[in-house]
Amino acid sequence: MNSKERSVFLTQLIVRACYVLLAAAVIVLPIMFKTYNAPDKINMISELGKYVMGPFYAMVPAGYVALVCIDKLLMNIKKDIVFDKKNVKLLRIISWSCFYAAAVCIVAFVLVWLTFSYGAGIGLILLTAGAGFMGLVVRVVKNVFEAAIEIKDENDLTI
Repeated sequence: MNSKERSVFLTQLIVRACYVLLAAAVIVLPIMFKTYNAPDKINMISELGKYVMGPFYAMVPAGYVALVCIDKLLMNIKKDIVFDKKNVKLLRIISWSCFYAAAVCIVAFVLVWLTFSYGAGIGLILLTAGAGFMGLVVRVVKNVFEAAIEIKDENDLTI
C-alpha cells in the first residue's frame, strides 16, 4: 500500500468514525444538559441546553450529508476518478452544508445572546466562523476543480 492509498484509507476511517461520533453525540447531548434541580424532581433539559440542542439537531442532517459526500469523494479518489463533474457536485454539496451550519449557528447565537448574555453564545460565534470559513475553502477547491475539468476537456478534444 503506497502513501496515497494509506492516506485515503486513513481518511475514510476517520470519516466513518465521525458517523459514529455524530450518532453518539445525538444520544449523549440530552444527558449532558439534564437538570436535576427541578422542584418536582422531573428530569428536564436546562434552559441553555435547549438553545444548544436545537441548533445541534438542526445541523445533524447537514453533517451526515457532508460526511456521505466526503466518503463518496474518497471512494472516487480511490478509483482514480479525480477531475470529474461528480466530484464538483459533491464539493458543492459539502460547501452548502458548511454554509447551512454557519447560518444555524448565527441564528442560535442571536437567540442565546438575546436570552442569556453575549458570553453564553461566544462559542457559537466561533463555530459560525469555522463553518463559514470551511465552506469558503471547499468552495474555492470546487472552483479549482471546475477549471481543471474544463482544461482537461479541452485537452481531450485536442488532437
